[in-house]
Amino acid sequence: MSQDDRAHARYDIGVCAVLEAEAIGEAGNRHFRLRASAENGSALLWLEKEELRELAVTVKRMLRTSVNTSGVPQANGDADSRADFEFKVQRLALGYDRGSGRYMLLAQVSEEEGDAIALWADRATLDRMADQAFDAHDAGRIRCPLCGGPVAEGKRHVCPRAN
Repeated sequence: MSQDDRAHARYDIGVCAVLEAEAIGEAGNRHFRLRASAENGSALLWLEKEELRELAVTVKRMLRTSVNTSGVPQANGDADSRADFEFKVQRLALGYDRGSGRYMLLAQVSEEEGDAIALWADRATLDRMADQAFDAHDAGRIRCPLCGGPVAEGKRHVCPRAN
């Protein structure tokens, strides 16, 4: 991570004490976010479901750890919905700063250059967030084991592969 990358962020909330991946809402109508609380503020970063999964995959690859099945995501902090910053994420970048030994998540929040927020986390915090992201992604509607399509609770599923 170069000095130029850090300078690219308009907002830098510092090292995260809390960095959590969450799904808000009922299955079929969920919204996904990262909730961060750090030394210089807090942020809610809204992502698409598949963006959250890709972030988790990328984090796990970067950390070179296995995916843990941890069931229901456990909150590290309170579930407060207030934050100093709240953005819909346009693009994400993940990097590592050898000097500090920390990872940086850079979230571009608009098409305007430099309109980004930087979150810093240690290895354990980032790994825990990736596990939560997998759990949040997978906790939606039940999937048909044959076709992979969503199965609505209480409704008959017509599976094209079961014919």
